[in-house]
Amino acid sequence: MKKSKADKIWAYKIANPSATVSEVAKATKTSYTYVTLLMKKTGTPKEILEAPKPPKRGDILDTAKAYVTKDRASDHGDMEDNFEMIADFWSTYLDRRIAAHDVGAMMALLKVARIRSNYKHPDNWVDGAGYMACGGEIAGKR
Repeated sequence: MKKSKADKIWAYKIANPSATVSEVAKATKTSYTYVTLLMKKTGTPKEILEAPKPPKRGDILDTAKAYVTKDRASDHGDMEDNFEMIADFWSTYLDRRIAAHDVGAMMALLKVARIRSNYKHPDNWVDGAGYMACGGEIAGKR
């Protein structure tokens, strides 16, 4: 079976990842323009082979844990005080009582809504887990 020009280019580029476009074109007997367009269209093997791996559930939870257990009070204030204040603001706006632990659930739902728009964005998954953890801690203290 005869290889296509693109197959020859990728085989060479994978075997010689640091090869320049000129070197690839010369080695595969293709034009510089064709090699350039092919790489722009699909990315280089380095970009493909070194693309970020999808996160595993443990990675998501570990990242969320790192976020919620490090001292963020200097940036955002005390977590419980912050959730209480948010609950108070929401309660006033909605004219009904919202508890601090509800803030964790509601913020997680905000992240769920964002996941509907962009399910591949890892921050939404991490932040959702973090908000649930914060809400769960507050609920456990009540």
